[in-house]
Amino acid sequence: MACHRFAFLTAIPATLGAFALCASTAWAGDLILSLEEPTTNSTYTGVANIRGWAVGSAGIHRVELYVDGALKTNIPIGGRRTDVGAAYPSYPNSADSGFSMAFNYSGLAAGQHTIRVRAVDQEGTAKDSSATLNVTRFDNAFILDPARISLDGATISHDSSRSIFINNMSADGKTYDIRLDWRTALQGYAITQIVPTGEQVQDFSGTYRYAVALTSDPCSFSFPANGNATLELQQNGTQLSGNVETTPISGTVDSQGNFSLTAPAEELDTNDPNCKMRNDSRVQGNFISQNVVVEFIFTFFGSAASCSGQCPVIYQGSITKINSAAASRANSTDHEEHSFASMRQALLNNAKERRNLLAPAR
Repeated sequence: MACHRFAFLTAIPATLGAFALCASTAWAGDLILSLEEPTTNSTYTGVANIRGWAVGSAGIHRVELYVDGALKTNIPIGGRRTDVGAAYPSYPNSADSGFSMAFNYSGLAAGQHTIRVRAVDQEGTAKDSSATLNVTRFDNAFILDPARISLDGATISHDSSRSIFINNMSADGKTYDIRLDWRTALQGYAITQIVPTGEQVQDFSGTYRYAVALTSDPCSFSFPANGNATLELQQNGTQLSGNVETTPISGTVDSQGNFSLTAPAEELDTNDPNCKMRNDSRVQGNFISQNVVVEFIFTFFGSAASCSGQCPVIYQGSITKINSAAASRANSTDHEEHSFASMRQALLNNAKERRNLLAPAR
C-alpha cells in the first residue's frame, strides 16, 4: 500500500481515531503543518481552542499566531500526539508535536475573520495554514459574573437538524436569541449565533446559485471534483427554509449574513448487514461576502469491528443571488453529474460500498 502525506488531517479531529496514517520519511527542509481548530466557515464565540500539530525535518522552533494578518503571539507547542509520531517517526519530536492555546474569539468584532498559524523550523523555514471563520458575540466580550446570565422568561426549542434555540436569554442586562449546533471537533454543542432579541435582520430571501470545488477528501471512496446548485430560500426573522434543487433545507441567518442550512439526515444500509451509514448534508457561508462551504458528512456505525468513524467530504466556493430568468438558464444548462442531488447520491452510492474507513483514499 502506497503511503501519502495526508493533507486531509487539517479537517479531521484527532479524537476520531478511525483513520490510519502511513509512516512518512523526513526530507531535508521538509515542514508539515496541520491547523485542526478553528475550521474554515465555522462560527465561534467566547473562549475556545486554537490547535493543531507541526513537524519538520530540522525540528520546530516556534508556532506563531496571526489574526487578520497581525502577529499576536506564539502558540505553545509540545503537546502529546502519538498519532502524528506514528505517522512521522523520522521527524524530531513528532510524538510531541501538538500546539494549542485558549483564545477569546469574543475579543474580535462580530463578523468574518482569518486565523493564521505559522510554523517555523530551527533553520528558519516557515509554513502557514489558515482558516476563515465567523465570530458571533454578546456586546460584552467577557462576562465575569455568572449572575449576569439568566434564563428567566426564556424559551428553549429545537429543530429536526439537532439545533437548539434559546430565545429571550438575558446576558449582562440585555436579551438575546441564541442558537447552538453540534460541533464534532468539540464532541458537544457550541453557540453558533447570537442576535439581540428584536434586532432586524436583512431579508436574504431569494434564489441563489453556488459553484464549489472539492477541498477535503479523507474518505476511502471517490467523489466528484466539483459541483453547483440552485437554492430557493424564504426567510422569517432569522429562520431560513426552502430547497436546494429538490432537497428540502432549513437553518438560520444572522445580521452579518452568516447562514447555516441543513438537509434531512439519511440513514442507509451498506453491503455489510452489521454496518450502517448516516449522511448529514450542510450548506453554510456568508451571503454578503458570497462564500460557501458544502459538507457531506458520513458516519459509519454498527456491530462490525471495522464499522466506525466519521468522514467529512468538504467543498468550498462562491454563492451569488440571481433572478428567476438566470435560475432557469442555469438549471437548463446544468451538467447532471454536477448537481447537488447527483453529487449527494454518487457519494452515498460509493460510501455504501465501503464499511471500513481505515484504508487511505488513494
